[in-house]
Amino acid sequence: MASEFPSAEGLAVTSFILEGQSCSVFTSEQDINSTGGRFLWPEIVADLRLGRGLDQRSAEAGRGGIFCFSDYRSSKPIVVRQYRHGGWWRFFTGARFFTPARFLAELKIHNHVARLGVPVPEAVAVIVVGKEKKTIFVGGYFVTLKLPDSLTLPEFLESADSLTRLRLFFKIGSYLKKLHEHGIFYTDMHVKNILVSAAGEPWFIDFDKAGEFAAPLTFRSRLANLKRFRRSLEKYSHRGGRLTESDWSAFLMAYAPETRMYAALYRKLGRGRIRRRFFYRLGWLINRS
Repeated sequence: MASEFPSAEGLAVTSFILEGQSCSVFTSEQDINSTGGRFLWPEIVADLRLGRGLDQRSAEAGRGGIFCFSDYRSSKPIVVRQYRHGGWWRFFTGARFFTPARFLAELKIHNHVARLGVPVPEAVAVIVVGKEKKTIFVGGYFVTLKLPDSLTLPEFLESADSLTRLRLFFKIGSYLKKLHEHGIFYTDMHVKNILVSAAGEPWFIDFDKAGEFAAPLTFRSRLANLKRFRRSLEKYSHRGGRLTESDWSAFLMAYAPETRMYAALYRKLGRGRIRRRFFYRLGWLINRS
């Protein structure tokens, strides 16, 4: 199966049949060496298909399709995220895809981000469940080691003091700058995809649909990515979260320490905020997540 997709080059694959369906587990040499664990994939996949191991806390926080396993099937606690379409497409296609190319692309980018020194959970594997009988679709799962005692960014901010918040947003800005300088467009950068340790260290998750380019991102692409994050922060604030201008300023100071760049981004990202909030609220009411 690995040879069928260019994005699977350099990956090891383990295949098996489960209830008449072909299943393949893709790993890279980096993943094998770093995790050093043993995983009973047929039993894990069997439970995934039955919905066992669903993480209720993540589901309540708006991150459905997250599963956790920490028993005999995995030598280390793991988190499994099911690939699903977002937006309006989820009502029609759900978790069904034509090929696993999107899943394998995330594994490649995730490992690239890790090599850059940006904190991400250790990748374990990509699971591809073969085409169901009489269908043309495949399903997929992304597997990482579980981070101990982490909270989503909104959860952490609820009790963090002002100095801790400033340090955290400064770190987030620094890491995003590194991603952009190395050509990584973090498509789904929002507050729920940033986890924070008890010590206040950020971790970035979910690089599904992220873009990878040979050169640093253009100003236009950077601005688009920053707008995505700003929108997510505004959404968080609108729903009762506490976000200060100091938080945002600390983020931008780390991302754009040069005065001219900082001023340009601050001006452009703040422009039309009232209009954006009006349209965002309409979208939030229609498409709650």
